[in-house]
Amino acid sequence: MRIPMALAAAAALAASLAPSLAAAQTKTAQFAVRASVVADCQITAQDLNFGTYSSASPATASTPLNLRCTPGSAATVSLDGGSSGNPQARHMTGPANLNYQLYRDAALQDPINTSGAAFQLQSSENTGQTVVFTVHGQIPSGQNVPAGNFVDTIRVTVQY
Repeated sequence: MRIPMALAAAAALAASLAPSLAAAQTKTAQFAVRASVVADCQITAQDLNFGTYSSASPATASTPLNLRCTPGSAATVSLDGGSSGNPQARHMTGPANLNYQLYRDAALQDPINTSGAAFQLQSSENTGQTVVFTVHGQIPSGQNVPAGNFVDTIRVTVQY
């Protein structure tokens, strides 16, 4: 009969501890998890290479500008005037000046002749994916220049 007495003693002990467990209290706290995302854009450009020019016919070429911005950000892309300093009268330098123009369209009807916005990315259109803007160029025919290499450097700026 000792086993039932041992069980009874264990039960009494458990019963005496139960009120102290029930009386245990808890408190809670909370904390915020935060981060900031700032608008950012990356732009890359490739050379616009007209190849070999002959004054008998115009030369055309195109090059992409790749723009990627934080989703929802608006951005404006501008092109400077190059070595001429004048986007309305662009020229490459070499043994002489070789005139050319840049355009927004393949039909060469919409010149980029200002240092203002050449291309725009609206915030509502920006999903964070790379957007490609194509710059088209043309060297007009009829320019009699000496043989040699001609170059200009255009600074591409993205404002966001």
